[in-house]
Amino acid sequence: MIKKSAIEISQLCKYYLESGRQHVIFKDLSLSVTAGEFIVLLGRSGSGKSTLLNLISGLDPPSKGHIEVNDIHLCELTEQQRTIFRRHHIGFVFQAYNLIPTLTVAENVLLALELIHAISDYDRDQVVSLLTQLDLADCLDAYPDRLSGGEQQRVAIARALIHNPDIILADEPTGNLDIDTGKQVLALLENLVRKAGKTLIMATHSEEVTGKADRVFVIKNKALTWVTDKR
Repeated sequence: MIKKSAIEISQLCKYYLESGRQHVIFKDLSLSVTAGEFIVLLGRSGSGKSTLLNLISGLDPPSKGHIEVNDIHLCELTEQQRTIFRRHHIGFVFQAYNLIPTLTVAENVLLALELIHAISDYDRDQVVSLLTQLDLADCLDAYPDRLSGGEQQRVAIARALIHNPDIILADEPTGNLDIDTGKQVLALLENLVRKAGKTLIMATHSEEVTGKADRVFVIKNKALTWVTDKR
């Protein structure tokens, strides 16, 4: 059975103007991602890993080229349309967790649904169920500053998954964690995403995660280079 394409990128170029000079991030980058794949992006800090994730999500428009996600041409959408698209189709997991400190654990996760529709009792039950799967049942009413780094990242994973997005974008998700906790969080994220058949693209500078991915790419010299393919 031929699997559906989740992401199609062709001839992608991204550059910024700094002090009147053009700073090129990517030049003619192309990538095709199949639905349900786990892709790892390796590269040094500043290589463009986060920029590529922002382009895929529509947070940042390309300078040139074509980006299609779930058969939707992002370059043809307005900024407001891209925002709505992200809320429905994309889940983000960040290195810095990005939890709202004035909201409880449950409220942080529920917020992802509130941005889409009015909250129901069913939604609240789903939040409790997902947090319980992540071993956070005792933390529902706790605030982020009361949690460990690993617990905060698990909350961030719950927030990324609660609205059932097609694509999960993880930007250095274990970068602020110790080695053991990072491995636990990575395994948890992979298992949840694999079980749900989601597409996962993870940007990292750690090569420890590469053994779990279907394909691994390196961003270097403004280009994307294929490294391994276990499909």
